[in-house]
Amino acid sequence: MSTPPVSVARRWGLIGILALGAVGAMMAATIVNVALPSLIGAFGLGQDEAQWLSTAFLTSSTGFMLLNTWTIASFGMRASFAAAMSVFIMGSVIGACAQDLAMLVIGRVMQGAGAGLIQPMAMLLIFQIFPERGRNAAIGIYSLGVIISPAFGPVIGGALIDTFDWRVVFVATTPLAALAIPLGLAFLPRRQSAAVRPKLDWQGLALVIGALALTLQGLAHGAREGWDDSGTALRLFGATAAWLAFLGWESRHPFPLLNLKLFARPAFSLAALVIFATGVAVYGSTYLVPLFVQLVQHYSPTGAGEILLPAGVAMALCFPLAGRLGDRIDARILLGAGVLMFAASMLLLSGVAVFTPFAAMAFAVALSRTGIATVMPAANASAMRQAPDMLASAAPAATFLTQTGGALGVAILSALLQDRAAFHAGMMQPLINESNGQAVEALALLRQGLEESGLAAPAATVMAGHQLGAAVWASAQLLAFRDCFLTIALAFVALLPAIPLIPARAKA
Repeated sequence: MSTPPVSVARRWGLIGILALGAVGAMMAATIVNVALPSLIGAFGLGQDEAQWLSTAFLTSSTGFMLLNTWTIASFGMRASFAAAMSVFIMGSVIGACAQDLAMLVIGRVMQGAGAGLIQPMAMLLIFQIFPERGRNAAIGIYSLGVIISPAFGPVIGGALIDTFDWRVVFVATTPLAALAIPLGLAFLPRRQSAAVRPKLDWQGLALVIGALALTLQGLAHGAREGWDDSGTALRLFGATAAWLAFLGWESRHPFPLLNLKLFARPAFSLAALVIFATGVAVYGSTYLVPLFVQLVQHYSPTGAGEILLPAGVAMALCFPLAGRLGDRIDARILLGAGVLMFAASMLLLSGVAVFTPFAAMAFAVALSRTGIATVMPAANASAMRQAPDMLASAAPAATFLTQTGGALGVAILSALLQDRAAFHAGMMQPLINESNGQAVEALALLRQGLEESGLAAPAATVMAGHQLGAAVWASAQLLAFRDCFLTIALAFVALLPAIPLIPARAKA
């Protein structure tokens, strides 16, 4: 799709319309995170079931964003945008009215489908209507809205839950989406009548969604039932087969959802690795931090959201700056600095405790978002520079990698959290016996306090045992969260050797 020259004001107006829709859709990705403890209580969910409310959104958006190229070529950006926003609004209403987990997941799938369809549109449009020298700044400013919206989602969600209830968070962003629809219909480009309508790759879409779903199910089932369980093995084997089938199918399809020729370019693949890692970083840490402060530090939903507020401000300041710097200095400097900042923030969080002050938590999370804001514009611009002849395929591919990283990151970290909590609890449980003087003393103090409150001696003994067991589990959870943060830090340090290999500029 070619776009005629447009004025500076119109360029920014078009990007603003897409950003309005994307902010509404992407805020929904994380606004539910602070509601997870409430949903666990309301529906009697396990943590492995609750994480599906995050991964269902990310799985759906990951699959449907690969339809972006086809929908724009077939119907034009204007109609595609309006349809995506409509699907998102319908999913939001279904989620808000849900009476069971199945309806919640259906609503999240529809929200994700709408979000996925619109996400690559702005990246494609930026590279069509902005000159080379202004693209990084445009990416930075657009990303400011799209990437800080998941950061502010928990802040808004926490306040809404404390004021109303969890159902409100599902429809909180629909006014933005509703406003974006008429603006998109009025101003976004129509489909060119002469444009070729490519054949839809339904098989590829089914394979990639199936592969993601089986992968996420396998990880959740393994964390719940054990990694040696036959059901876990069957799901992960099916996921591997589906991924291989997807790659094989895409390599032969004339109009693939994911153009694998992009990854034959080493520079694109290296930038793609960083993009994938930022998806893990954004969504994985946004999943873990609200859970930690609510489950371990016993913050309210509002307090959990407020932990992320300074991080959102940091991103708001750093994204435009990083975008402008990307037009002037070597992108590898920004990539290296951002990766180091994020790794350092996760290292700080790996030392958190029950009484870690609010300011210390907020600083660590803000440092992580500063790192992400430094990396993302440079990583996306670096990837797109390597494919000037394949922009229509490169834009959805880059967004696909971010979302895939997010979906897998949330699922892996959720499984790791459960595994490590069980491990630490298992290590501590044998110490709770009569030969351990500290355990005996703690049990006696608990029993004494319960008896003084009026509880009969036999009941006080039972209750004291339960309280001591709960304290052991709380300690195990704390150590498990630390392990998760440390794992992310080490993974990002491992990215550093790849960064010098990314070209500073596109190949001539």
